[in-house]
Amino acid sequence: MRDITSETIFFDQLEKNLPPVFSREEAARQMGGLIRAKTLSNLDATGEGPRVKIRIRKKVCYERRSFLQWLKQHVRQ
Repeated sequence: MRDITSETIFFDQLEKNLPPVFSREEAARQMGGLIRAKTLSNLDATGEGPRVKIRIRKKVCYERRSFLQWLKQHVRQ
C-alpha cells in the first residue's frame, strides 16, 4: 500500500488543477499564495526559476511538468 503524505496530496492536486501552460499569477493562485508571482519573476531573473518558460507578450508562462519538477526540488531543500 502506498504511503500518502501531505506533500504527495499537494503535488497531485497541483498537477490536476494547473493547465498545461500557465502564468506566474496563476501559479501563485493555485498555490494559495505560498509563492508570489513577483518571487517567481525574481527567481527567473537569477536563473533559479523553473527551466521551461515561454513569454507571451508581457506574460511569462510555465510548462506544468517543468514547474512541478522545479517546485519539488525547491520544497526538498
